[in-house]
Amino acid sequence: MYTIFETFVGAGGSHLGFINNGFKTKYVNDFDDNCLKTLVYNNPEIEKEAIIDNSSIMDIDPSKILEKTNMKPRELDVLFGGLVCKGFSLAGERSPNDERNYFYRKQLKIVEAVKPKISIIENVPGIQNAKVLSPNASEEVADKIDDIWQKLEDYKGLKAYARKSNNITKEIQEKGKELRKEKEEMIDFLEKEHLLIPVIDDIKMIYDKLGYKVYMQVLNSACYGAATKRERVIIVAVRNDIKFEFNFPEATYGNETFKEKYPYLYINKDKEIKPLRTVNDALNIIDYSNERDIDNIPMQHNQKTVERFKYIPEGDSIANHIDELPEDLKISKFYSRGNTMRLAGNEPSPTLVPGHSNFPVHPKENRSITVREAATITGFPLQYKFFGSHTKRCEEVGNAVPPPLSAAVAKSAKELLDKYYNKEKNK
Repeated sequence: MYTIFETFVGAGGSHLGFINNGFKTKYVNDFDDNCLKTLVYNNPEIEKEAIIDNSSIMDIDPSKILEKTNMKPRELDVLFGGLVCKGFSLAGERSPNDERNYFYRKQLKIVEAVKPKISIIENVPGIQNAKVLSPNASEEVADKIDDIWQKLEDYKGLKAYARKSNNITKEIQEKGKELRKEKEEMIDFLEKEHLLIPVIDDIKMIYDKLGYKVYMQVLNSACYGAATKRERVIIVAVRNDIKFEFNFPEATYGNETFKEKYPYLYINKDKEIKPLRTVNDALNIIDYSNERDIDNIPMQHNQKTVERFKYIPEGDSIANHIDELPEDLKISKFYSRGNTMRLAGNEPSPTLVPGHSNFPVHPKENRSITVREAATITGFPLQYKFFGSHTKRCEEVGNAVPPPLSAAVAKSAKELLDKYYNKEKNK
């Protein structure tokens, strides 16, 4: 049985994939106590077998992990980190000095201390284009960046408030242009002075210094049986003394569009590929008669919201139908995102990102999908129970690595470790 440490473990999407492939968790970390409660309730063996750490990754002492787990450097098989991705996400204003952008460096400090055979980082595709502030930048430059991006955040709040009261003045619009110009000038300055470094290059450089060979690929969870088209970047680093190549998992589900988009996942032309799992496939296995399942209780929307939902065709967004709404139901296109998109039942869902405590609209019913429906679409077991407020439970599902994706990655890691240990045994 192979060993694993997990950081940013969340509700356990990555954990399920590895445990179901024969890995034993020795250490789990997440600063969100609701996530840890969800994780431990559904995986009770963790309390007996692993160290549970609710520290921020920035406060972790890597050497203490080995001490607490009674393990030695180089002994661990896999270190997995589904790093918090808000700093990298293409959504919103990304500051090159956002503290969350630097979590990967702390993760790599753990790699340096623990020296696992395989280190895996999971993140959003936006990490491929993300840049962070170089360590060579002065404190003055860093403070200026923080000031500009804080003013942008404050402005967004001001504009949102003005929009709600239908009072966006010319002065507010000019303020926005002024701040965006200030931001662009700062980015131009940073580029010109070579003070921005690509995150991926930084990760590869650090791994190289630590003695690891890096493999990177964009994987889509729908390729492995999740009913959601969630893309993730998987960065795998294999310690240099292990002379076997890491092979990313081949797709087991797909269609012609997927084969064209991800040709590197459909290399074996003779391999049988199953049809992509759809939202309806996921919803059809839920037991709706189970009234004790609090994760499957629909939100109580107000009547106006329900009436708006009626105008959204399946697989479409209200943004495309604003003009069809009666005057008393009309809203700004700015507010037409999130749960004002109706899922298409006969397709995998897009990435499920909860907005304002709820998910997209059910394919047929005039309500947002429940936590249970979102979890089942993502690939969690039907009996998996989530803890925290409704908002927190939505976030736990929305932030999770889809279990079918983590299971595929875990299987590839296991195949490499099998080769390594068989060779060691036969020496």
